[in-house]
Amino acid sequence: MSGHGRTISVDHRLLFLAVPTPVLVLDPNLVIVESNEAYLASTMRSRDELVGRPVFDAFPDNPDDPSASGVNMWGASLRRVLSERVTDVMAIQKYDIPRPEGGFDTRYWAPANAPVFDAGGELRWILHRTEDVTAFMQARQSSPVLDESTAQLLTRTEQMAAEVFARRELQQQNETLHALLDSLDTAVIGCDADGLPVLFNEGARRLFGDLLDGVSVEQWAQQRAVFHPDGRRMHGDDLPLVRALRGQRVRDAEIVVRAPATPRRYFRANGRPVTGQPGLAAVVALHEVTLHRRAARYRECELEISRLISKPYPPDEILAQVVEVLGRTAGWAAVELWTIDDVAQVLRRATCWAEPGYDLPCRLSDPLLRSQGIPGRAWQTSQPVWAANLHADPDAAQQTTDWGPLRAALAIPVPSGSVILAVLICYSDTVENPDDTRTAIMTGVGAHLGEFLARRHAEHLAAELDQSRDEYIALVGHELRTPLTSVQAYTEMMLDDPDTTEDQRSMLQVMRRNTNALHGIVMKLLDVSGMRSGHIDLNMQPMDLSDVVVDAVRTASAPDVTIETNTPPTAPLHGDPDRLRQVVDELLSNALTWASPGSTVGLNLHTDPHAATLAVSNTGTRIPADERDRLFDMFFRSDTARHGGIPGTGLGLTIARTIVEQHGGTITVSEPDEAATTFTVRLPAVAGSRPVVT
Repeated sequence: MSGHGRTISVDHRLLFLAVPTPVLVLDPNLVIVESNEAYLASTMRSRDELVGRPVFDAFPDNPDDPSASGVNMWGASLRRVLSERVTDVMAIQKYDIPRPEGGFDTRYWAPANAPVFDAGGELRWILHRTEDVTAFMQARQSSPVLDESTAQLLTRTEQMAAEVFARRELQQQNETLHALLDSLDTAVIGCDADGLPVLFNEGARRLFGDLLDGVSVEQWAQQRAVFHPDGRRMHGDDLPLVRALRGQRVRDAEIVVRAPATPRRYFRANGRPVTGQPGLAAVVALHEVTLHRRAARYRECELEISRLISKPYPPDEILAQVVEVLGRTAGWAAVELWTIDDVAQVLRRATCWAEPGYDLPCRLSDPLLRSQGIPGRAWQTSQPVWAANLHADPDAAQQTTDWGPLRAALAIPVPSGSVILAVLICYSDTVENPDDTRTAIMTGVGAHLGEFLARRHAEHLAAELDQSRDEYIALVGHELRTPLTSVQAYTEMMLDDPDTTEDQRSMLQVMRRNTNALHGIVMKLLDVSGMRSGHIDLNMQPMDLSDVVVDAVRTASAPDVTIETNTPPTAPLHGDPDRLRQVVDELLSNALTWASPGSTVGLNLHTDPHAATLAVSNTGTRIPADERDRLFDMFFRSDTARHGGIPGTGLGLTIARTIVEQHGGTITVSEPDEAATTFTVRLPAVAGSRPVVT
């Protein structure tokens, strides 16, 4: 320390050793670690005799005194200090001490034991302070006629000294307790038997304010908006502190507190009645769980939104439901979604939801330009935008100057990659502090909506593309068929003319072959187009698939390739025999085309009461793994077919799959690593056993 311009160094050990009151220092194991000079003099010991020894080894009970209780009484006091971490003042007691020359010296002591804590709050030592009152006690015992007033004065003096010491320790403990309570985020409140607050910390003061100044806790519900978690208003009897005051133990009770113009705050309360403490009848601790509750609500909201956007409903209907779920579950007063008009480059309100009395945003005019209003600012910056106070926000003023009961807003861009598709706006009826947690969660919701909008847009484009392709195929097929029919008819007429020369006839036969091939392609195009649009009627009837397979094999041929069939005598099912013949022809032709010379193509048909299964297999060039999933795509031809000059249109397998699916069946191809390439067709044996795919 310093004084009069100079620094003074204080040796605290010297001060301790010189303290006139006897003091002994023990560690938590009750081993002596230090003693001051007054204690050594009082006990007739040297420091070397005491330091390092267990205290009751150094000061045992007098074995010649059967009534000696010093060790038990002192030990009980020290254990209280260790367990309760408080100062313990002992009554005057007889505790004999060993004499250096042997034997014990009768002594009377007025002791007190106090805990000493380190900077981390751990109990490090126990101070044993005592006064030797042997002379007084012996004088009192040997002089019965001692002036009674003098004796009472001496006794009272010792009692007062002990009380002053204890009160000083208690005051220090109270100051420590209040400092600890004030450092807590938890609000702690205690009341007396009349319900008046007598104990509270800074957290409670911030929460309940002037209610702590002499207002009975039973009246708090009348002066503060306190609710049950389900939104019901709490009455006085419902408050956790009132319940504790009436003898109940309160455990994990949830309450919602809302002061004027502030957000709802959620608390978990624990309380109990207090006995044996004059002036304190009940205590309760309120731990705020607002962030946990808010996070749980947003998780619930995200799950519900994920469920909604996975439904095959129209986009407008889904977006309206998403906006409502977001408002109700996440606790916003109003929510609206603005979509971007790519042509006009403006924002238009797509949907809006609001709690009763908060529908102002839904009535404001649109469209908004880029950077205009809160939505326009979010669109322009591609970043979340907080309007913490709508009545003072310049962007909000571009939409309206009167926001009614609404106080704050959060705008979230809805992206698809680097492109902003929409802006989501959430409104609150309280002034808000920008919240990173809510911003991050709402940004995640915006990303979900962006994925949904992008996916639906892609699905719409794909549907339009499919429709355009089908219309184009149908148009090409119809436009080609008419002139092609004429060419075929005139070719046949010229071939039938007896005046046609041999050279002319040879050229006409080439024309006939090519026009027939072209006619086959046109018919396949029309088949595919009609089947995809569901405009082809199947001639469904009882039939035998075995007959179809046998007839197809009879008319098929390929040099150096053997065809083996394995069919049951009959394979009855309900189908169109002509269309299923197309399927068998296509699969058999495909197998023969790719079969290795000298190999075998197999057709295996078997049935059960529920389905018929046809497998067509060949060994030869394997299907590359990256082409396997595209085999049934329209116009797809493998690199090997295109570069090897193998003829084909890329329509055969497409038609085969379409016919099979029209019959309610499936067609699959084996894995690339299998020894043989096998196409497997499964057809229901009973009509209507599987829905037809259109």
